[in-house]
Amino acid sequence: MKTCPQETTLSDFLAGVLSEERRGDILAHVERCADCQWVLAAGDGAQAHFNPSPSSPPEASVLSAGHRLSRYLLEDRLGEGGMGVVYAARDLVLGRTVALKLLRPGMGGEKERARLVREAQAMARLAHPNVLPLFELGMEGEHIFLVMERVEGPTLATWLTEHKRPWREVLALLLQAGEGLAAAHRAGLVHRDFKPGNVLVDAEGRPRVTDFGLVREGERGEVGGVPSLETEEPLTQAGAVLGTPAYMSPEQLAGHEVDARGDQFSFCVALHEALYGMRPFDARARDQVTRWRREPLPRSPRLPRELRAAIDRGLALNPEDRFPSMDALLAALRRPPRLHWRPVVTGLMVLALVLLGADVLMRRNQEPWGPPGKAVPVPMSMGEPVDLDAPGMNRVKIIDPSIVKVESMEGGVLRLTPVEPGMTELWVWMDDGQRQKYVVSVREQ
Repeated sequence: MKTCPQETTLSDFLAGVLSEERRGDILAHVERCADCQWVLAAGDGAQAHFNPSPSSPPEASVLSAGHRLSRYLLEDRLGEGGMGVVYAARDLVLGRTVALKLLRPGMGGEKERARLVREAQAMARLAHPNVLPLFELGMEGEHIFLVMERVEGPTLATWLTEHKRPWREVLALLLQAGEGLAAAHRAGLVHRDFKPGNVLVDAEGRPRVTDFGLVREGERGEVGGVPSLETEEPLTQAGAVLGTPAYMSPEQLAGHEVDARGDQFSFCVALHEALYGMRPFDARARDQVTRWRREPLPRSPRLPRELRAAIDRGLALNPEDRFPSMDALLAALRRPPRLHWRPVVTGLMVLALVLLGADVLMRRNQEPWGPPGKAVPVPMSMGEPVDLDAPGMNRVKIIDPSIVKVESMEGGVLRLTPVEPGMTELWVWMDDGQRQKYVVSVREQ
């Protein structure tokens, strides 16, 4: 699909009346088109925003660098999503740089403003090192905006493409992001749009979950007595599809109610993509059977089977088959691999037999060592090497090599070179089975 769908097509898509083939075409297009994601983010406001009038083009009200909102001076434009444009801004009172999220042009209706307020309420509930903190919900004239911490770093999507990373490093970072998502669930919130593009990685390598624009109250009730988000009416019509299709759970993609297990599915799609470099499902598929058929795994990396099993459970198509909570999923992902004893024991037994056979073979071809002879003293002075005659020498062992260095010379001669003052023993084994002990003492000159 090279051009954007007509407004009536998007409306039919939201209403769930398109054929499976047509629905697949729309989803494949939406995944690549920011404008259509913007339209879908408006839910039942699609028709109102899809075709702005020529007299008010979308870019007409985009604010530029140098514009002032309250005490914030806009600087660079950092990016934009389905509903908001994010700027770097200077806090003129506190003298710090912040991130300021403003509604996109044409998205200033009551529902969109209420959704931004709800995002602020959701972020205000959370105080977690892996969730981007909110500083302020501001209003000035017709503008409503969020002020957040400015994270100097890439999104997780960009971080993963910077260079190839060990899978353990990738897993460790995703687990931290998962902790932020779990914190939202414990606060009674469902993110509904978790993906690598909605995770920021700061300069210290700490991930922050962000963009709670599609958040909603969890179906399973309030957690810890936290009050409901203050909205007078639902902001999303029944059956509306909000989020990023490639990371959506089957129930979310079908427009059904989504709870925390939907976030769990999205997290596992992102984790699978981060570890394997590919998503587990083909989001471009046109029919439902192909859409939810698992893609073959690449040959590398070879992950522990327990880790693969945890990811597979999080990707279960039926929400009831997933983990009961995000915390349970994270615990399973952190669980160390079980030691499979059968191959280990078999390997040890084989090794023991090999060593035993080698020892028997060696003993069969040599005489047993005889009793050691009388110890021979070897006095030495620093800086003066000593040569010992040891004809028929088989092997040598020095007890403390930090005191004297031993070298085997031609003609069965051992050269002893003093290293530091002290006393040690030198053992010499002969071809005839005899042993000789030397007591080496090194003194200062």
